[in-house]
Amino acid sequence: MAGGKEANSGCAGVIGIVLVIGLISMIPVQVWIGLGIAAGVAVVVWIGKVIAEAVSKGRAESAAAEVARRREQEAAIKRQRIAELGATNAQCVETALAAVQRVADSEAAREGWLGDVDFDADIAGIVAEFRRVHELREVAGRLGALDDPSADDRRLLDEARTTASSMEQSATGRALLIFRCADEARQIDESLRREREEAQTAQQRAQLHAELNAMLYGAASSPQAAAAASAADRVMARVAGYREIKQQIIAARDGGV
Repeated sequence: MAGGKEANSGCAGVIGIVLVIGLISMIPVQVWIGLGIAAGVAVVVWIGKVIAEAVSKGRAESAAAEVARRREQEAAIKRQRIAELGATNAQCVETALAAVQRVADSEAAREGWLGDVDFDADIAGIVAEFRRVHELREVAGRLGALDDPSADDRRLLDEARTTASSMEQSATGRALLIFRCADEARQIDESLRREREEAQTAQQRAQLHAELNAMLYGAASSPQAAAAASAADRVMARVAGYREIKQQIIAARDGGV
């Protein structure tokens, strides 16, 4: 009995396999080709997705590493500047550099209103002067720390303090002029923006006047030329102010040299 059941089960399995093979053989070749192409496309898409994700991840990691490297480099420069100039004067230089960047990024500079916007020589002069101030104070501090100061010690210390304060005020004054340049550039940008707005409003007003006059009287006029001229006058006044301050910076630079 058990042998008969096993034989019947084996026969059923064979019959099932034969039926499956028969069904498979009935599927047209074109269908198999289509299925193969679809599978191939799916594999290609999957591989492309994997590659794209890997490339995107690599780029993100590279960008993050570059940002970290740049931040570390900037931090190292700041630490070195503090060591060479002192914390307060190093911060003054940082602020002056930010002001220079604001001038360079301004619309007035991009459009050529400001002319020369190169402050490299001025920043270098300010840094050099602050460095000498720091060195003076450092040496004076070592002299002042000696026991039993003599009259010559006190005289030299007073002279060093006075000279350091004078040089520090000079360098700080030059930095303040750069801050004023950045403020003038900002105000020129604001004047240019207002000029564009007023010109646009004047154009719209002139168009509406023309349409209404054409409807009512058949004539067109626009009284807005004076407003546009006044906006341009404001811009030119700001440009003149910027250039006057830049001349003061050049004079201070030449005087320092």
